[in-house]
Amino acid sequence: MGIRRERNKRRLICRRGLLLAAYCATLGFAACKGATQSAPAPTASQGAASAAQLQPYTAPDQSAQAGVPQGWTVSTGAQTVIEMTGPQGEAIALGRTYVARNAAFQPGQKGAGGADLSMPYSANLEQKFVMIWDQGAALAGQPAQPVTFNSATPIQMPAALGQCGRFVASTTLPSGPIKLMGAFCSLPLDSGGTYKNIVLLAQAPANLAAQEAPIAQAVFSSYKVPQAMLAKKLAPFTAAPKAAASGAVGSIIPGLAGSNVSATCFDESVIRGYGPNQLPQECGGKAPNP
Repeated sequence: MGIRRERNKRRLICRRGLLLAAYCATLGFAACKGATQSAPAPTASQGAASAAQLQPYTAPDQSAQAGVPQGWTVSTGAQTVIEMTGPQGEAIALGRTYVARNAAFQPGQKGAGGADLSMPYSANLEQKFVMIWDQGAALAGQPAQPVTFNSATPIQMPAALGQCGRFVASTTLPSGPIKLMGAFCSLPLDSGGTYKNIVLLAQAPANLAAQEAPIAQAVFSSYKVPQAMLAKKLAPFTAAPKAAASGAVGSIIPGLAGSNVSATCFDESVIRGYGPNQLPQECGGKAPNP
């Protein structure tokens, strides 16, 4: 019980910090200097909508759950992915996975062997996100627009889980300028030359970004995936040879028993947003393992 209370306490502290970080990142860092100790309270529309007005939603296949803001519509709920749209052009996608083949990027072209696209594994996170964004534009028959990263912060993760980061970015759609906010992970390259990329993404018209950022972060924090489903999501696209496979399905951290470690580290680092002081040692943090 003591471990559970401590973890719930860490989660509460962390979520408050994430809401502040999202709010500051959208408005610009200069507007929030010194806000760590004495942050201004969000407006009633921001604070209330981001927490109290979320309506629980469970995907029909039971693969994921999330809170949906009032007035929003869920368009996708399957295979751990939940997507929703708001009444003013907002959109949130949770858990969208893109399988990439390690090859030169070719806009509008699918990758071989069932991959969604080709892009070099050696590219950094920002470059990979832009290629995925440009691929979507190409498949929709739209011209690629520049993506400007306003902030990009690495997420504490075990190296065996790949690279992850949080970001705020700006770009333009046919409807006008928008702001993007989210988390992006590029998982390790597998034996077949493919790798998974997982995105939690919120977008809103630029003039609404400040008020929508806390709402988006609350939705991110409400996203839940059963551990068995999350472990499967994190497993390599190309299965490892049977002789090399060990432990339960989905385990991608060598030397650690079972699939729970990979799923737990992803959940607490990327979805929950725990920092180094809140993450357990098995995930590269400083907190004792539960």
